[in-house]
Amino acid sequence: MNDKKWVKIYMAMVLSVIALFALFNWFIDPLWTFSHSNRWNNAQPGFDERQQKTNRAYFGGLEQYDTLLLGSSRITYINQHDFKGMEVYNYASVSMYPIEYKGWIDTAKKIKGGDFDRIILGVDFWGSNIGAFAVGQINATPPASHYLEESESFFYRYKMLFLMDTLDRSMECIEHTKHPGTTDYTRDNVKKTIRISAQRKQAAVNQQMSLYGSRIYGKAYRYNTEMVKIFDQLKKENPKTKFILFTSPVASPLFELIVRSGNFPDYKRWITELVESFGAVYDFMGLNSITTYQPNYADLHHFYPYIGTLIADRITGTPNKLLLDDFGILVTKENLQSHLEKMAQQAEKILGKK
Repeated sequence: MNDKKWVKIYMAMVLSVIALFALFNWFIDPLWTFSHSNRWNNAQPGFDERQQKTNRAYFGGLEQYDTLLLGSSRITYINQHDFKGMEVYNYASVSMYPIEYKGWIDTAKKIKGGDFDRIILGVDFWGSNIGAFAVGQINATPPASHYLEESESFFYRYKMLFLMDTLDRSMECIEHTKHPGTTDYTRDNVKKTIRISAQRKQAAVNQQMSLYGSRIYGKAYRYNTEMVKIFDQLKKENPKTKFILFTSPVASPLFELIVRSGNFPDYKRWITELVESFGAVYDFMGLNSITTYQPNYADLHHFYPYIGTLIADRITGTPNKLLLDDFGILVTKENLQSHLEKMAQQAEKILGKK
């Protein structure tokens, strides 16, 4: 066999391997740039939620959605299909601060090609902090436009098929299909979870109590006095959109830490400014039937998805026998003071504990 023939055979083998490499990555699609679904790619880790969800939105389109849901990792546990009467796209991602809302709303509107009828904001009390820890997180996170530019870049969805990093993620997806991770996404942008062991949960609780106690609340906390300006800008730039706000329900030990750390006055200011800015907010925080039952949580602040269903049902007014009256109080200007007084009574009980 002459040299030319050997070269042709060699090149054919190399190209075949490359083609199979790319085909496998396309089949699994860990970056969410395609829309197909199969038994091997329906349990995918959210290793880069901001990029993955932007890819899904950009390549799949947002025209069919009339509602945008934003918030932190806590909000990613809410099934976007649970909001009855709404077509919701859950664009929430880890550690999303209020100062980032504008960028993500602008990005979603650009992809959609117009306004949303509604924007639901799941707000966290820690998001009102502008202390050193918060500033560090904000500065370390690229703006929303960065992720859209990635999706829009030349040949992006195809060139990613030829990367070894993509292959590693594809293999991870295969493994999660056989052995589900703590959290995985379906191809329909729904986060699934498994119950973690008591030992693992306690380790997470201990770590979070230390983190929140030393770097987020207490002396490390500084209220963001620009909150009202941030919200006013959102309303001004989205005059045709209805904003619906709710507070993320943290487990009672974390709420108790807020009180014991001296941040309850900040909580009251936060709720007051939310109501004054948007007219109303569903407050799921405090000590109630959900937050005081620890099996509802994987740690101190990430609730299991069925709690997200209760949140969606409260917001949409959907009857649910598991949804008790104390979970998700609609706070308006009319009942703001009475609500804060009830929460103050809870704070007093917490401080009165030995």
